[in-house]
Amino acid sequence: MVLPFIQGDSVTVSGTIWFEHPNQASKVALLVSNIDGRRQTFTGTLIEGHFSVRVPKQESVAEAQLRAIGETPPDVMQRPLDFFIGRDDLVINARIEELDLGRVSGDQENNMYDDLRQSKAGFSREVKALFAPILTQQVNSESPEGKEIMSKVSALLLKESALDKAFIAAHPDAYASLFLLYRLQTRYTSDDYAKAFAALSPRYHHTKAAQDIKSKISKELITAKGTPAIEFQGLTIDKKDFALSDLKGRVVLLDFWGSWCGPCRASMPHLKTLYAQYKDKGFEVVGIAQERGKTLEESSASWKKAIDELGIHWVNILNNAGKEKLDIVKAYGISGFPTKILLDAQGNILLRVTSSGADDAIDAALRGVYGL
Repeated sequence: MVLPFIQGDSVTVSGTIWFEHPNQASKVALLVSNIDGRRQTFTGTLIEGHFSVRVPKQESVAEAQLRAIGETPPDVMQRPLDFFIGRDDLVINARIEELDLGRVSGDQENNMYDDLRQSKAGFSREVKALFAPILTQQVNSESPEGKEIMSKVSALLLKESALDKAFIAAHPDAYASLFLLYRLQTRYTSDDYAKAFAALSPRYHHTKAAQDIKSKISKELITAKGTPAIEFQGLTIDKKDFALSDLKGRVVLLDFWGSWCGPCRASMPHLKTLYAQYKDKGFEVVGIAQERGKTLEESSASWKKAIDELGIHWVNILNNAGKEKLDIVKAYGISGFPTKILLDAQGNILLRVTSSGADDAIDAALRGVYGL
């Protein structure tokens, strides 16, 4: 599929990539995604580290990624360089081992985004150094050392996200803000995500990225802040009848998870800390598991095993076992795991987060509830 040219015009993306060994890179590949999501790849030969690629000039802004290609397999930690293509020529300068931190200049959009990228460079280098022994399998992520590494990585990524969020708030007219917001879906609560999108200029609301964001926001309106939580019943792991309404008067965290879900498992130590801290004050956790066994018996076995392994002995319900009455996962519009939904003592929704990227919001909400 060919991207449209504007009056036959094109822009030049040129620059220099520094590397030590000739077989590390012989050409560059430039993936361009226009505002409709259509993609096309352009390539250019590297001559003594220099390259020049001509691509169609865009009516609006297109997302682009630059990769270096050579005989030597790329570093497992090597990420592509993200930038944007519009109507002006661009210049890129980068080191192959830090391609994602390369400098991009030539128009306002890229100049602004480049400033943000460089402000996060220190965090990116720290994450890469910390994560290397896990990616090279020298350290198991489930070991005590691995868990400590992942905790440090999470803290650094949180700092990166804070800079991204500040950029989005400060540059509502930039396509880069929409680009970042699309990528940061798990770093906001559902309501904060909707507010962040609403604060952006409508200039790029016709793009595929914006349409995808709107769709996500629309699907999660069922659990908007202040909405009464959907009632459900089920059998707990110890065969006791349970109804969500039984917990009226308590602050409740609904944790949608699965034994197969790595991020779900990784989030449990933090959740156990919160439970231990607040349970005597009336805080309750309800785990709602969606398992992938071929039969209910297989799903039940993997569910029970994970609960024992993780030591998560709060209210636990297996969604697979009660789907014929109510599919709780579907009723709550859950599309990613883990998803956590915090309810106030009246059974109304306080917030919703997907993955563990916004767990700090849960911490803050509980501090607000309990005054700690």
